[in-house]
This record gives sequence, structure tokens and C-alpha cells, in this order.
Amino acid sequence: MSEKNEMQELLENFEFVKIYPGKKIKGTVILVNPDSALVNFGYKSDGIIEKENYTLEKVEDLSTILNVGDEIEAVVVSSTSDDGNVVLSRRQFEQESKWNEVVELFEKGEKIEITVGKTNEKGAIANFKGFSGFIPRSHLSKDRNVEPADFAGKTMEVEIIEAKMKNGKNKLIFSRKKIELDEARKVEQAAWEALEIKETYEGKVNRLADFGAFVEINGIEGLLHINEISWNRIKHPSDVLSIGDLVQVKVLKKDVEKRRMSLSLKANLQKPFEIFDENNKVDDIVTGKIVSLTNFGAFVQVENVQGLLHVSDISWDKVNLPEDVLNVGDEIQVKILKIDVKNERLSLGMKQLSEDPFAKYTKDKKRFDIVSGTVKSMTVEGAVIQLDDEIDGFVPLNKVSKDKLRTPAQVLEKDQEVECKIIDINRKNKTIKLSMIIETEAETKEKTSSKDVVSYTLGDDSFTIGDLFKKKD
Repeated sequence: MSEKNEMQELLENFEFVKIYPGKKIKGTVILVNPDSALVNFGYKSDGIIEKENYTLEKVEDLSTILNVGDEIEAVVVSSTSDDGNVVLSRRQFEQESKWNEVVELFEKGEKIEITVGKTNEKGAIANFKGFSGFIPRSHLSKDRNVEPADFAGKTMEVEIIEAKMKNGKNKLIFSRKKIELDEARKVEQAAWEALEIKETYEGKVNRLADFGAFVEINGIEGLLHINEISWNRIKHPSDVLSIGDLVQVKVLKKDVEKRRMSLSLKANLQKPFEIFDENNKVDDIVTGKIVSLTNFGAFVQVENVQGLLHVSDISWDKVNLPEDVLNVGDEIQVKILKIDVKNERLSLGMKQLSEDPFAKYTKDKKRFDIVSGTVKSMTVEGAVIQLDDEIDGFVPLNKVSKDKLRTPAQVLEKDQEVECKIIDINRKNKTIKLSMIIETEAETKEKTSSKDVVSYTLGDDSFTIGDLFKKKD
């Protein structure tokens, strides 16, 4: 083949390749220098690519990253340069390729590493694969109140939360906060799963509310209800706890899905009744404070427990209502009557501190003893005789006199001193029945030993069964 024919064939091959701005080409590097490279891609003119258009990354010397014979892909920028070469840009081609990589990383939710550059009040700027991205202030960290300036120059792991390209301009948003939250959730999940019910852990009091306290254990929070803080009744958690306190709490319940946990502080404390039982015994005399009054008694705080002082144990005298003789806040001495640890009940007595006046008075008394007293009051049923400062006796109307009376006032006066005979002592009901008809001992014995006459009181003190027969005659 002649030289002319060979040239003609080459020209036809070169002309076969049509070029235009934006066309992608593949070629071979035929010359490299620090600032540019020539590329043969089968066209009548070689392509030239400047170092600024070779890559998105900053390059000082193109010959350090590119060699003669390397095959590259590029995009046509212009059909001719001042030297007659086709102007190429690998940077534009690389931009499209790398942006596709960025989008793929975004869609997969992959973590990437960036180095923060400039910062301002709104956030920080960082480059990735040659693209400028932004980290909003709210996405720098899961912690609030962070300063963007504190992140300048720092290399950190982020996640792409937005990647859009429009009219050749990219919108790239990064987030460190999302990664931190994901990591925190994993740590939290592990902490929840590691917690064992009925086990005790050390926790820190983070917050106080009217209904309880929030305690942090291994990074997660649980509720310590006010009823689980102390065995004693408290008005507010702050009566016992302060924010920042370290406490030993037991896990009562947990719900991993709902992230709820119930804690107890008192479960690790000895019950007040157990402590009280160890330090006190029945019949001990203790000092207490009245905390409340009811119709049936008074509740008395003794050490760390409350006991009931029943209305019947307040005084040997009859007390209708505790408030008649006691006041809330009074400090009183009481005797321990019963300690029921199992049911957490404490019975107290106040009258037991002194001897029962009735028992004391009647201790050496018996039937038919003669006692003296004064007339205290009178009714149609009989007379009340005051025998002692705290002891009264009763004389039925038919025992006031041998004569038949309509009222004791016919023969008695108030405050009159009298002598009476005891005819009955009822220690259970604490009553003394008296008679002012005092017979001699011989008369009493004779009357007691008589068996042939049975007497009944039917309106007439001397009415007998024999009288019934006499009336029939």
C-alpha cells in the first residue's frame, strides 16, 4: 500500500470519531508533564488535559499520579485549544462518577469519614470525594449546646442524610448526631437486656417529681415511685433524696420494648417494724408523738413506726372521742401492748401506765363489806354513791331503805355521807352494787341459810309464794 493510501485510511478512521462538548471518550496517555497530559483517543487531534481538570482532588504534579500508557476516561470540554488539541476534563467525568458513589453511600446509609473545615454559627463545612458538604449545628452531636467552632479541623465519622444534584450543583448534608444516636440506642438496648429483675444496682438520681424519682442505671432511666423510696410515709421524694445522690436500688419490673423500669429503694432496707422489734419488747414504756386522731383511737409515731392507741386504752375512765383528751402533735408516754411484725401492727396503751383504779379499790374488798361514801346523784331507780375519787357504787331504790320509797330523795340528800354494804362486785363491767339496808351478821346468815321461803320482787319487797296460796283461800 502506498504512503498516500495509508494516510487516507488513517484520516478516514480519525474522522469516524465524532466529538462534541460533553462526549465521553477513552484514550491512552502519550505524554505527561507536571501541569498537563496528552491523550490519544483515535481522533485527528490529541486531547489535552490540565492538572486542574484531571481530578477533584488537589494535585501539585500530574506526573506523580499519571504515567504514559495509562488508559483514562474523560469528557470533551472543547473541540480545540490554542494549540489545536481537543480540551478534555477528567474532573467532570470523575465528578459524575464520584457523585454516583456518594448517592450510593447515602442510599445504603453507610458511615463515612470527613474532616471539618470552616465553621460558623449555623454549622460546619466538610469535603468528601471533592464535594462540599454541610453539617448543621443540630447535627454536630446528639448533645445540645455544642459550639461548631469546637469541631474545626476534627476528623469524625458521619452519615449522609441528604444527597441531591440539580443543575450541576450538589446539595450534600452530613450528620454526626444520627450516628451517635444509633450508637446510643445500641448501648441502651444492651443495657436494657443486661438488667436482671430482682437484682440490685447502683443508680444516680437524675430528676425528682411529686410522684417519685428518676434513677439512671448504666445509662438508662427507671422510675423509683414515691411508695418505693421509704418504708415510712413521705410527702415528697425530696424529703429523702437529692439530685445527684447515688443509691442502691432493686429492679422490680422492666419492659424492654416500652423502655420502662420500676425500681425500689426500700426493698434493700430493713423494715422499720423489724428494727423496732429488735430494739423493743412488750411492756416497754416508750415516748411517741400523736400524728393523727380517729374516732377509734390515736396513731402514735414511735421511732420509725406508727402504733395504734385505741380509745379504750387511753384512760381507765370512759373516753368517747380521743380528741376530747388528746391533740395531734402531743408527745406522750405509752406502754407497748403488742408487736405484730408480720402484719406490721403495733398496739399501745396509755392507761396501762397506772393501776386500774377500780382494781385498786376492790383489791381488798368483798361481798358484805361495809364501805362509806357520799351521795353523788339520785334518780327514781336509785342513788349513785361516790366511794373514792374515781370509784362509784350504785344503790337500787329497794336497797335504799326498808321502807317502800318512790325516790331516794325521800330519805337522802346530795353529798350526804352514808354507809353501805357491798352486795356485788362485777370486775368485768367494773360496777359495784350497794345496799343501805345494813343487817347484822347474824341476820344476814339467817337470811342466807333460809330454804323454806323463796322471795320475788313483784312491786312489793316482801311478796312470797305463800302469799299466792293465801289469796286463793
